[in-house]
Amino acid sequence: MKENKSLSQLFSQKGIGSILVLVGLLIIFVLYTVTRRNVYTTDGELVINVTNYNAPRFVEDTEVKDAITKMNLERKDLNQISIKEIENSLNAIQFVRKAEVSRDVSNNLIIDIEQDRPIARVITPSGKSTYINKEGKLIGLSKKYAARVLLITGDGTEKLMSHKYWSEEVFGQNLLYFINKLNNDRFWNAQLTQLDLKRDMTITAYPQVGKERIEFGKPLDFDQKLGKLKVYYNTILSSKGWNVYKKIKLQYEGQIVCN
Repeated sequence: MKENKSLSQLFSQKGIGSILVLVGLLIIFVLYTVTRRNVYTTDGELVINVTNYNAPRFVEDTEVKDAITKMNLERKDLNQISIKEIENSLNAIQFVRKAEVSRDVSNNLIIDIEQDRPIARVITPSGKSTYINKEGKLIGLSKKYAARVLLITGDGTEKLMSHKYWSEEVFGQNLLYFINKLNNDRFWNAQLTQLDLKRDMTITAYPQVGKERIEFGKPLDFDQKLGKLKVYYNTILSSKGWNVYKKIKLQYEGQIVCN
């Protein structure tokens, strides 16, 4: 009986030991996998995905590869390179809105890039020019493509070359709201192609169809003004026809002045 009891205890001890060994190996494997997912190695392939929302492809694969090459990843110790470092390097590329880096089970480096999307182009009298995105960020111009977006011209555009104006000034915030509203509405996006800003920031819009100059006045109360302009297109144009009036004035409360 004692011999059978000893054997049972021995097998029981070996069983516990085997379990502990397996648990230890599992922990090591998990730690190794996590570490591998947070570093760059030269194994595997580079997979680049760019989301461009049907806009021109401003971010090229060559720019992404160049940014990675400049980091000299293959010369650094694996534990010194994190996914975050690679993402920060890619986020510095012009027209990259957001970059996310990960690894798949085949050790491929997967780069998912959300491309920044211009909603308007500012052109100053002095010749400076830049695209802006929906947050009012200045994102420069592309040497490869020209985006078909709303043009903003006039003496008042000099103020628009500062991100601070878009983010902190009331008129800048209102103007950005207006531009986003035009950009997100299929009718207005197609109809209004240019905003001309005077030095006092009053706005005159130029349509794609028709020769009217549409005066919005100060960058205020855009919803009401666009509502009046909709009345002009739906009611007045249908009875009077195109190009009868040269100026459409929307800045007066409760009325549309056409002359």
